[in-house]
Amino acid sequence: MIRRFLTISAFLSGLLLSSHALAAGTYEETLKALADGVIAESLKAKKERLAIVDFTDSKGAVTPIGQFLAEELGTHLLVAGDVQVVERKLVSSTLKKRHIAQVDSASPKTLKSAAKAIRTDVFVVGSYIDSPDGLLVTAKLLSPSNAQAIGAARGTIPKIGPLAEMVKAEHAPPVVKAEPPKGPATPEGLGFHRNEYYELVVRAMSRQDNQIRMDLTIENRSPRDVKLLCLLQDTLLKDNQGGQWLQSVEDNRDGLCTRGMELSPREKDRAVLTFSASADSPAASQFTLAFHEKSPRREAAFAIEGLTIEPSPASPAAATP
Repeated sequence: MIRRFLTISAFLSGLLLSSHALAAGTYEETLKALADGVIAESLKAKKERLAIVDFTDSKGAVTPIGQFLAEELGTHLLVAGDVQVVERKLVSSTLKKRHIAQVDSASPKTLKSAAKAIRTDVFVVGSYIDSPDGLLVTAKLLSPSNAQAIGAARGTIPKIGPLAEMVKAEHAPPVVKAEPPKGPATPEGLGFHRNEYYELVVRAMSRQDNQIRMDLTIENRSPRDVKLLCLLQDTLLKDNQGGQWLQSVEDNRDGLCTRGMELSPREKDRAVLTFSASADSPAASQFTLAFHEKSPRREAAFAIEGLTIEPSPASPAAATP
């Protein structure tokens, strides 16, 4: 009788341990099952190079959870090794450049162009619905030729680990912020210009021999995408000694005045301008940036005055007394 009791106890203990191991692996297992479903559908359709688009919620909005799920699915597909996965940043930037907000509603011509640019056979779009049992995730495979679904896979992902924290944050009540002071705040930096489209801030300036490097940040303040572009020869520095510092194509080949900068609403990015002067340029102390726009305000111009050079560590001004 005692032996029988011990045998039953050992069986129950093993059962409990097995259940715990299964619960701990449920998250990975469900993601793997979702990835296996996507692989099966892609191979059935003879598509081997996949481009995963950020997942959306039930309202069709891209969220941090949707981006996380797309990244997790892509990782499992890469680990499986049966299909190729296009890098997500490349997918996102390509769709953004072609103004494709939703793959399934894009025009066939635009979608084909995007697919050709990233050399993909199929787009994988996904959505999720929050439920008590977990996140109900659906991944669809869309053909680039007509944006029609050629396969789909579904799964219920448990809300555990980092996903649980993201779901909690998504459902948290909005934070009520104190009333900001009237008028826009003055940004930190050496000087700035602000208009209805963007805000340009000169963060720092440094000089080496007869070149001045200017670091800028630019933020899109409009509700639409903005492309900022300036005229190379007409965007220059003027110093308080009467000298002019010009931009050359060689030093600014990929710069703001040759290729421009594209920004989404509220997006901020960094730019660098390099100006050169003749060999006998005096040691000026203050500068004025004369900026001549080409886009978004055609032929608009502005100036930022009172700009100063940061002293180099080797200069007397920076030396310890």
